[in-house]
Amino acid sequence: MPLSLNVKQKLVGVAVLLVIFVLLGSFLVWGRPQNPDFAAYEAQTQKIFADAKTQFEHIRNVTLPQDINLYIYTKQQAVDRWGQDPPNSDTTSILRQEIIYKSLFLMDETDSLSGATAEWIAGWTAVALGKDIYVIYENFQPWNLPAAEATLIHELTHIWQDGLPVSASYDANKAHNALAEGDASYMSDYYKTQYNTPTASTTTVGVGDLKNLSAIVDVLNLNFVYPSVPDTVTELNWFPYIQGKTFVSAIVDTGGWDRLNLCYTHPYTPSTTEQILHPDKYLAGETAKPSLAPIPADNSWTIIPSSYGYDSDTYGEYFIYVMLNRWLNDSQAQQAATGWGGDTFTYYEKNHAFLFTWNITWDTPQDACEFNHAFLDLLNLTQANPKGTNTWFTNNRYLTLIWNPNTDSTLIVCSTNPDIADPSFFIC
Repeated sequence: MPLSLNVKQKLVGVAVLLVIFVLLGSFLVWGRPQNPDFAAYEAQTQKIFADAKTQFEHIRNVTLPQDINLYIYTKQQAVDRWGQDPPNSDTTSILRQEIIYKSLFLMDETDSLSGATAEWIAGWTAVALGKDIYVIYENFQPWNLPAAEATLIHELTHIWQDGLPVSASYDANKAHNALAEGDASYMSDYYKTQYNTPTASTTTVGVGDLKNLSAIVDVLNLNFVYPSVPDTVTELNWFPYIQGKTFVSAIVDTGGWDRLNLCYTHPYTPSTTEQILHPDKYLAGETAKPSLAPIPADNSWTIIPSSYGYDSDTYGEYFIYVMLNRWLNDSQAQQAATGWGGDTFTYYEKNHAFLFTWNITWDTPQDACEFNHAFLDLLNLTQANPKGTNTWFTNNRYLTLIWNPNTDSTLIVCSTNPDIADPSFFIC
């Protein structure tokens, strides 16, 4: 049950007192709530934490770092530490992402990608950061076994995963996160299935009741609350947790823990959401096809590097599915996205104008044709205003869709500049 406002205020007041104790030298207790039952809460949490480490090493046949620490935070302390925008934070990238999402009809014009961080963090059960694990006092119930210990095993999995390659694109980042979150969720589920077997520990049985942060935090058992973020963005955020566990399950079924461990070594780390959605393609070694982007003939357009530091980005199969599924039924969206082979997304600015090109390579010309028809259906449902054969205008933006029959690529171009419909606008 959620705590009352008065109780929350009391906990915040306790946190202020704890700061004073920190200044006096009690560094080890900073961040801990204090009440008459806290000693028992902490003792039980540390007890099952010790057992979780043993269980993890036994299941995975690996050795965890020895210097892993566990801390107890209140909701407010978690929000104070992770839920506030840093001073002088740059919101330009968020605004650019909004432009892209709105241009592709993933969001309404009144939607925003800002906000809701505090509500999200307040719902965490636990979080792994570096070699530290934090449990949220109000949400983590250490006597609720085996779920509580499974949560800690989930977090220990994240700490053990400290070796994933740096993501080079949006799509690769989703794939890496799907491996990480899927593995952690699978491990916690696996432990729960083993809990009542003779090999499982029974010493903890009791009675009673963030390149970004999202890559390192766990939201196990979290009921996502996004009061201002559209459902499509929430669905993209859910991908690592839902699809990741399905992928990991398929890998373990194929080759056991050793094959799953291999996923963390080059070149076996999944690199596309297509591989996560279709483990058979991952096991067959199918990777993204190269996809070239047209270049504006007017060299006064400035290319804006992606958040991963490259001139272009890749959105991948799952992003395309979510984009289509907002307007089309699930079957049509899946069918149109499944033939994805690769894509290249490039974003430009000039003065106050923007321009982006999104070239998608498909497995076959038939796959390109299916996507072309699906995107035309999407445009029809959005009631975008046609401006010629293959250009539409809506919300002060021009969008062009180009597909030459019998080719395996489709091109989407969007800008505030109406000249994008002119073929001479680009150097191909």
